[in-house]
Amino acid sequence: MRPREVLNMLKWHPDYVFEEYTVVYVHRGAPNDEKSVSCKDIEGLEHSDFLIEEGTHIPYHRVLRILDKEGKIFWKKP
Repeated sequence: MRPREVLNMLKWHPDYVFEEYTVVYVHRGAPNDEKSVSCKDIEGLEHSDFLIEEGTHIPYHRVLRILDKEGKIFWKKP
């Protein structure tokens, strides 16, 4: 599954609570070139990226991992 498909599943499937997940993505210049955002701060899932609160679009190809509320890996980029 691709990151877009996973995020849509988490958002729309009744078995999941979207806001309980965290997305870790590539962010050049950040420590370890990684940054994370809680799904509760995601404003929209677009075709090729997702929109976070600051009005920033993050392309799905930058997503490295999606973590559950306990910090365990739910999905990882192959």
